[in-house]
Amino acid sequence: MATDFQLPVVPEDEFAVYGKVYAFPQHADALEAVYRETTILSASETGILHYCISRDADDPAIFHFFERYTGRDAFDAHNSQPIIQKLLNVDRYIKHVEAVIAKPV
Repeated sequence: MATDFQLPVVPEDEFAVYGKVYAFPQHADALEAVYRETTILSASETGILHYCISRDADDPAIFHFFERYTGRDAFDAHNSQPIIQKLLNVDRYIKHVEAVIAKPV
């Protein structure tokens, strides 16, 4: 993987994942374009209950995300899409990701 990223254990049943993505500043606009597309695509993906990414107002190289899935299968399906695989394994936009996985209340 091209990024500095270690994902916490993903549960089998419903969960939320949230955190921050730190882009290389020179690639932040390109990363935003990818996130705009993945946000549109997520609306039709089975098992995604909520998908929101926003750009930090003070540091445009930081993106905040909140995603909620019905379970690991939905999460894996989302992340197996070509646009996500290209982002994670080819593009060099992301330098670091901080993520938390939690059970929704």
